[in-house]
Amino acid sequence: MTLGGLVLVAASCAFLVVTRRIVVSCVLVTLASVLDALDGAVARVSGRVTKFGAYLDAVCDRAAEALVILSVAVVTGYWLLSSLVLVGAFLISYAKARAAMEVPVANLEWPDLMERTERGVVFIAGLAASRLIRWRPLGRDLFWWTLVVLLALVSVTVLQRMLRAKRLIEMRSG
Repeated sequence: MTLGGLVLVAASCAFLVVTRRIVVSCVLVTLASVLDALDGAVARVSGRVTKFGAYLDAVCDRAAEALVILSVAVVTGYWLLSSLVLVGAFLISYAKARAAMEVPVANLEWPDLMERTERGVVFIAGLAASRLIRWRPLGRDLFWWTLVVLLALVSVTVLQRMLRAKRLIEMRSG
């Protein structure tokens, strides 16, 4: 189911790059993401939860996020902002994973500002809004502003995770 979700996201991204139909692609990516979100619930209900399944889901989530951001960059031309948001998204994930290599951490200890779901909602909503609302503050479309806001929020979240990791590592190391 996890790999199926990734394939659906990839197909939605390919559709976007080929057709440049942004609003339709936003709907397709949203539907694929909802289906992807169900894999953990299905695994729990069916009693098929595994450590590798959780690992695979996390890796596929990173790949899906990268595919969406990069395909949108192809269509919008906002390469620099999109790339910076993507780097920030990966750093959010890495900050927790790297801390867990140093000391034991629990998922409940990491409730942060811009987790993957929040990033995805803001990204897709801003992209769709930019095509439905032709407002251009300071000459920039709403998606450009969405990326600027996302970059700021992602940067704050990376800093938040780094500070939490510092505290947990110092507290649990000795």
